Amino acid sequence: MTSFTGDISFPQDSPGQRYVSVYALHAGSLFPPHVEAFGDSIRQSGSLKAPSFSFLVEHEVHGRLLFDLGLRKDGKGYPPAWDEIVTQLKVDCSKDVADLLQEGGVQPGSINSIVYSHLHFDHVGDLAPFPQAELIVGADTAVLMQKTYPSDPTGLWPEWPSGQKVRYVNYSDADAPARLIAPLGSFTRALDLYNDGSFYLLDAPGHLPGHLAALARVSPDSFIFLAGDCCHHRQYYTPGVRLVSQEHHHDIDVARDTMERLKRMNKERNVVLVLAHESQRLEEGMPLFPRSLNEWAKEEMARKPGA
Repeated sequence: MTSFTGDISFPQDSPGQRYVSVYALHAGSLFPPHVEAFGDSIRQSGSLKAPSFSFLVEHEVHGRLLFDLGLRKDGKGYPPAWDEIVTQLKVDCSKDVADLLQEGGVQPGSINSIVYSHLHFDHVGDLAPFPQAELIVGADTAVLMQKTYPSDPTGLWPEWPSGQKVRYVNYSDADAPARLIAPLGSFTRALDLYNDGSFYLLDAPGHLPGHLAALARVSPDSFIFLAGDCCHHRQYYTPGVRLVSQEHHHDIDVARDTMERLKRMNKERNVVLVLAHESQRLEEGMPLFPRSLNEWAKEEMARKPGA
């Protein structure tokens, strides 16, 4: 198990540093019947309610990116292999990401890139409204895409739409124009996606092959960490006394190592962490699109111990 005994470092702001704006979209909810992964989430109708977040990232030069797409509208359109799970989790999504963007004045056609943290159904949403966007996934996602629906009727992973641009993040210096950063904070490696220090994609393995996290620089020396499904509940990273379980992660040993890195990252005064299903953020009033998370993040940092 990884342990951290010293300081961790982040790339410093450069002269003329660019920043991104981050927005959270509540792209549907799940009602998991078991509390082990999601803990004491919002209770409705005798079950738990867990949001499924997507994040819009705006860069003044490179335009708009979405980190995850949340759920599909009304839980429809997934490969049949997901039917039992979608029914069991009582998917509730009357408005998908495309709907929410348009309500907030952003056209889906303006999205340049989509990053999937991983391929689970509650993160991939519906690609159809974004045919022009480049899809960015972790390199190990390619292993999962060897058996796709409908070519394989039992496949969990839908094949990419015809003509879809797909980029596999492999954390190589050859992955131009992105620059390899190793380490970044408590994580072993990351790519500087726009090569200007504003937005990083981090290798965060364990939950599913190819799992990615993201670090967005939102103001001087200040970051929002988008953790995807490194875990499903705040108690895993603060106070951090719960261990993630085999039931919810592909490689439990690697997932627990990633959790130690996440816990260490959360202790930094200049980092605010958000999970993909963190119901506490909704309870506490985290702003949703079209309101930005940038000012909210500054307030959250100010409340951290020692700030």
